[in-house]
Amino acid sequence: MSFLVGLAAAVLGNVVIGTGQCLQKYALNKLQRDWERTGTSTARTEAVAYSSNVYSSSIDMRQRGSSVSQPSRTVESKRGPLPRYTSKTWVLGLLLNYAGEVCGNAVALSYLSASVVAPVGIVSVLVNVLLAERLLGERITSNQKFGFTVIVAGVACILLVAPRSAGATDATQFVYMVQTSGIALFFGLLYVVQLLLVLVIRNGRQSLFVYVLVASIFGTMNVMVSKIMTMYVRLKMAFAGLPNPADIVVYGAVGAMSSATVTLPRVLVALVMGVSVIGQESFRQQALGKYPVMQFQPVFFATYNVVATLSGLLLFKELDGWMHALVFFSVFSIGIGLILYGSRFLQKA
Repeated sequence: MSFLVGLAAAVLGNVVIGTGQCLQKYALNKLQRDWERTGTSTARTEAVAYSSNVYSSSIDMRQRGSSVSQPSRTVESKRGPLPRYTSKTWVLGLLLNYAGEVCGNAVALSYLSASVVAPVGIVSVLVNVLLAERLLGERITSNQKFGFTVIVAGVACILLVAPRSAGATDATQFVYMVQTSGIALFFGLLYVVQLLLVLVIRNGRQSLFVYVLVASIFGTMNVMVSKIMTMYVRLKMAFAGLPNPADIVVYGAVGAMSSATVTLPRVLVALVMGVSVIGQESFRQQALGKYPVMQFQPVFFATYNVVATLSGLLLFKELDGWMHALVFFSVFSIGIGLILYGSRFLQKA
């Protein structure tokens, strides 16, 4: 029953997320069109004014100064479109994104493994594409339909062998899972990788995969923290004395029992979640501003699946022995291969 509850939450959450992402792209496109239309109109008006000033300067030399100052307004009009946060549609899309994450995926993670929740994200991809055809005018070709069919088949392979357990079912298991996860060291390594990737982007070596990888790692960090915290909230209802997982990581199970209401580890967890959310959204929006939705979304989906699934299996030890691991990684590799193969058809007309 808990598996079905988690699955339903993940599906509904991703419907909301896909809708929000498409609305954000629609808002960005509209801001760009409005700027181009305004810029063209302004440039024409100023061109007429400039010509008039030049002509009148032959009669009155005092007009020459104003004719020189006119082009500065043309430069002003070409600075770029309005910031995205000025669009109510973009803000609505952003709110829908995080409503889907909090009310959908976060709830699902308290019941399911990340290796189940992450592949269900295909729902947001399909919703995004269907709405993109209606709202953005992005036509879906027969090649692209075939590509999405292959991607869905890849997701089905992953879901077929993904662990069904959420990890811990009581306080003892939860404390042991948090203590042995090594999440502090793991996050430290991820931040080092993120720093290197950001430096690559700053040095001008920009590509879709680099943006996608940065956004995927930030998203994975948020998923790992969300899984622990939502599991903690759910178990806290049944075990009132359950210590906070942030305190368990730093102080141990015994020290965490006597910790204060506000502690440094809890503040650090809040900062990590804040940085992860802002970082993922920032690089995701940069990618959406440079690449079409149909190009960005499948690549992001495949990369995010790999990073989130492997991170969840590593931290929470969700596989039951070597045989389960062998079967899982074999089928998982096939699933990811199908997702990447299907993504190639999305680029073809």
